[in-house]
Amino acid sequence: MVNKIPSTKASPADIVNLLKIVEKHTGNIDEMKSKIHEYLLEKSRRGRRDEYNSVYAICFPTLRRLNLINGKGANVHLSPDGKTLVHIFGTKGELEYKKFLAKVILRVDFEKAHVAENLMDYEDKYISYETLTIYLRSKGIDTNEKDDRLKKWLSFLKFVKFIEKKDEKIRINKFQINAILNGPQSIDFNTFLEAFVESYEKLKAKSRGSKYIKIPDIEREICLRLEKYNVTTFDFRKNLVKLRGKKVSNKKILFSKPGAREEGGIKIDGIYYYYISIFDTG
Repeated sequence: MVNKIPSTKASPADIVNLLKIVEKHTGNIDEMKSKIHEYLLEKSRRGRRDEYNSVYAICFPTLRRLNLINGKGANVHLSPDGKTLVHIFGTKGELEYKKFLAKVILRVDFEKAHVAENLMDYEDKYISYETLTIYLRSKGIDTNEKDDRLKKWLSFLKFVKFIEKKDEKIRINKFQINAILNGPQSIDFNTFLEAFVESYEKLKAKSRGSKYIKIPDIEREICLRLEKYNVTTFDFRKNLVKLRGKKVSNKKILFSKPGAREEGGIKIDGIYYYYISIFDTG
């Protein structure tokens, strides 16, 4: 049996806003379509797109393939998962929203796309896009290097940190998938803090003593170290915010901005940080 990767043309970053539009204008399909088109037109790099394309080629198919909307014609409305995502984003914030979205994406992957599912065979190895497509074809996935469906689906996997990209290569974050599959266990802040200090010292030793450690690097190290607690990258970031300016014994934890914008940092109170360091206070 040959499987096809679902076509998801909307950007993963736009999902929550599209869901909000659908929720707000349920029962008024003309206004819903108009607002979807207006939103996607504003986001379009090309600066032009007709309403039919925005609604019926991009928005509705993507949300439907993620099982986030139900109904047809004038009766389009949010599914239970779609409603949950909007509610979580509004009440618990972006990180909890992404955690629930990760569950949605993983379910679709395991049922239809089978990309993350098969990438798990590679453990912690970075692989090329070509290697990925060859391996997926060997597993019965209808894809190739020019397959836009695969490229779009990888962007969804990356959005919820199931994969990482580096120099055009891809690596699976198996710890993230397992954490989403198994659900959270309780972990107190002191356990996180202990893991943070140990991870920081390990990475500092690897970087020849440099005190400045990249946030994406320590994020992965801590999630692996606390894997038995099913700690996701979203849990890491919720706890990381609590560390800014914190003192541990005679040491102080500091956050630093990058020289140029680097992906994978964290924004706190409007300031974007990419490095973290621990200094003696005497």
